[in-house]
Amino acid sequence: MIEKGWVAVNGFVAIPGDRALPDAEITLSAEAHAQLDDTLTVIMNKPRGFTSAADEFGGAPAMTLLTSQNFFTTESSALDAQPAPPLPGSGLRVAGRLSTREMGLVVFTTDTALARRLAAADVEETWRIDFREPPPDDATEVISSALHNVVQVANDPDNANALLLTTPSLAKGILSSICDGQTWRTDLTRIRRGEIALGDVPSGRWRVL
Repeated sequence: MIEKGWVAVNGFVAIPGDRALPDAEITLSAEAHAQLDDTLTVIMNKPRGFTSAADEFGGAPAMTLLTSQNFFTTESSALDAQPAPPLPGSGLRVAGRLSTREMGLVVFTTDTALARRLAAADVEETWRIDFREPPPDDATEVISSALHNVVQVANDPDNANALLLTTPSLAKGILSSICDGQTWRTDLTRIRRGEIALGDVPSGRWRVL
């Protein structure tokens, strides 16, 4: 929006690189408001074996799951369920990639500002690490040492064989590399990135945010 001249700071059109003080008056043009109204954000529970973007290799793109059959609604009755909204043929970008080994929250959006915010290196995300047997006694220490900037590693209150990891944004595949390097048999699911949580969306399904 700044590149298009749609943002003004204290009455002056902003240019890329400008910084605004906390008390600055920021206004958007009518074109900017119209674009915000037209943005679309989709969250998906990506299954294992799928790539998170079309330019990745090793599996089918997760975008192929964005079909009306996979649309998720919380309505209990099929009569009350909302139909899947139409999706744009292009313009959806992935905000936060996962490796084919990793599962869980993937965000697709046409909202450039949201995509940039979720792509920031310091955005926090939460993972559930499901061990197929009781976690090793040193699992928390190993993970914290390997990642350095861990915010928290805690036991999952709903699963005695799982840990909940909160950390600044991880590079794609780094967590699976750590677990595989320890020969841990795990399932890795991202359940939150920034302000967006996966919630109860089942594997392979999607909904509109």
